[in-house]
Amino acid sequence: MRRTATFAALIGGLAFVGAAAAHTPYLAPNTFAPSRAFVTVQAGVADSYYFISDFPIRGEGDFLVTGPSGATVKAENVAVLKEYAAFDVAVPDAGTYRISTGERAGRQSKWVKIDGAWKMVRPAGGPGGGGRGPGGPAPGGASRFVEESAIPAGAETMTSVGYTRTETYVTKGAPNREALKPTGKGFELEAITHPNEIYAGEAFKFRLLNDGKPVAGVAFEIQHAGDAYADKKFSHDGKTGADGAAAVTLAQPGVYVLETSYPVRTEGAPIQPVARSGAYTLTFEVTR
Repeated sequence: MRRTATFAALIGGLAFVGAAAAHTPYLAPNTFAPSRAFVTVQAGVADSYYFISDFPIRGEGDFLVTGPSGATVKAENVAVLKEYAAFDVAVPDAGTYRISTGERAGRQSKWVKIDGAWKMVRPAGGPGGGGRGPGGPAPGGASRFVEESAIPAGAETMTSVGYTRTETYVTKGAPNREALKPTGKGFELEAITHPNEIYAGEAFKFRLLNDGKPVAGVAFEIQHAGDAYADKKFSHDGKTGADGAAAVTLAQPGVYVLETSYPVRTEGAPIQPVARSGAYTLTFEVTR
């Protein structure tokens, strides 16, 4: 299964959409239309197929639930198991609930600028050496890494932090839009089409935002969950337009996962680290 490197932090806060073999977090409710007063959610990190989890979502922060009134509370009964986490979401009232990890800080990386090129700093004997994998030679044969002890005196340095946000929506009874309002902080998806009113053969419209502002030309990928035994895996790639918006029409009903990250570095281009990068995942259902 082809995976985007959205959350792998291959070079610390710079993401490569379209690269292979990444661990990607997800939230999977046991139903998108609960009829009881709660819904149970699985929180895992998949390497090959949704929703076959390799390990649970970890890191600081609580799972957050924004209800039909717009108020946000913490999820209940969080249990962290060896392969995934699970928790209950109370849904006492009719309307839509956003279930989210919130924005969580991930890998922090130090960079140094040497002879006009940025390199990641690693401790002596640390990962990334040996000329293989993401820590191996950059295009042209130069290493992407430099050891801490080799930093020239007076060299320009900076620290980059990658943030992740993972979300899904469920609706009890009639949907409403209070829980859909963007937070205005970090990289996130603004649903134009209600996430629980996406129908096969009709456009799912959304906008990608960074700190509340639309971001143009951002790549995203949509995968179909449960493709482990499919002869042909479904994958859709796209980019946001000048207004940060995109529209995707999915022909088949089922559960899908949208992955995206910002900013995105073009493979082969000179590395330009940023102080803050964001990655986002949305799990949603397409119905008939």
